[in-house]
Amino acid sequence: MQKPDVVPPGVPSADGVTVDFALAMGIAAAAQQSSPSAVAGAVLEELCRHLPVAAATLVSFDPFRGSHVVLGSVGYRPEVLDYLTSPAFLVDDVGYRLLVRRPQRRARSWCDVELEYYERSPSVTEVFGPAGFAGGATARLVSTDGRYTGDLHLNTYEQGRPAPGTTAALHHVAPVLAAATDVTRRLSFLLGDRAPDVPAVVVSGKGTLVPVPDRKPPVQLDGDPDLVAGIVAWRESHPGVLQARFHLCRAAGWFQTQLAAVEGGTLVSVRPVPAPHGLTLREMQVLTLLTEGLANVAIGRRLGISARTTAHHVEHVLTKLEVQSRAAATRCAVEQGLRLLPAADSTT
Repeated sequence: MQKPDVVPPGVPSADGVTVDFALAMGIAAAAQQSSPSAVAGAVLEELCRHLPVAAATLVSFDPFRGSHVVLGSVGYRPEVLDYLTSPAFLVDDVGYRLLVRRPQRRARSWCDVELEYYERSPSVTEVFGPAGFAGGATARLVSTDGRYTGDLHLNTYEQGRPAPGTTAALHHVAPVLAAATDVTRRLSFLLGDRAPDVPAVVVSGKGTLVPVPDRKPPVQLDGDPDLVAGIVAWRESHPGVLQARFHLCRAAGWFQTQLAAVEGGTLVSVRPVPAPHGLTLREMQVLTLLTEGLANVAIGRRLGISARTTAHHVEHVLTKLEVQSRAAATRCAVEQGLRLLPAADSTT
C-alpha cells in the first residue's frame, strides 16, 4: 500500500524524546548564529544530544557556483560525504528522487522507501552499508519561496531508525533550516537602500541568473545573453570594484542599474529613471567612451561616425552636464552612474 505523503504533526517518537520540540528549540537557537557554518554546528550538536544518530551532516547548495558545500558533519567518512553531494545520490538515489518529485513531504527515512527495496539499492550496498549504517533519513531544504538551499542527512547503526517521530520532526523544521542556511540571505543587506519592489538578481560567474529572496528578477536581463555576458565581463575585468552604477536604455525607457560584487557573481538591481540630464542614447554612448579616455577620432571609430560629428556630441554632453571639460564630464559620469551598462548600448 502506498504511504501517505503528508507527515502529521506531533508524531510520537520511539526515540524517547519529543523530537520535534527539541529540534525546533535547536533550530531557533541556531538561527541566531552569525553564519551558516555556525548554524550547522548548533543543529548537529542538538541532533547528537537528543537522537541516537551515528552520523549527521548539514549541506548547503551554492546557487552561484551550482555546487554543494558541507557546512558541518559528524561521524561521516569523506567518501560518504562526497557521495551525499554527488549526482549518484542527488539524481539517482530512489529515496532522494521521491523528495524531489513529491515536495509536499520534506523528509524521508529508509523505511519510507519500501525498506527491502531500498536496502538493495546502490546507496546502501555500495556506500552506507560498507560504512556500517543500517538506517538513515534525509530532509530536503526548500525555502518558503521555493528555492532549494541544501540537505540534512543522518544515519544510524540500527535498522528501522530513525523512528517515525524523528522523520516527522525533520519535515516540520526543514523550512526553518532552509532559511537559516540559505547562502543568498546576505544579499538582502546589500539591497537595503533599494525599495522592496526594485527587481534584483545575481548573475553568476558562469552567466546563470540566480534568484534573490523576495525579489522579482529584472525583465531586462531575461533573454538578453549579450547583456548578461557584459555583466560577467565587467565583473572579471574589475575584481577590486565592489559597486558601480550604470544606465540601460530600452524601448520602455531608461533604467538605472546597480552592480555589486558578491562571492561567485554580481548582484544586479534595476529601476526605471527619467532620461539622465536629458542625454540621448548617442550622447550616452559618447559619454561612456569619454570615461575610457578616448579621443574624438577613437570614439568616432568605435561608433562608426566621423570625428566632426563626435565633436558635436561631446559639446552637447558638456552643455547638458553643465561642465567645462572632458575630465569634469568623466568625473560626473562615474559619480552619477551615467555610463552605459556593458554590452547594453542599444535599444533592444
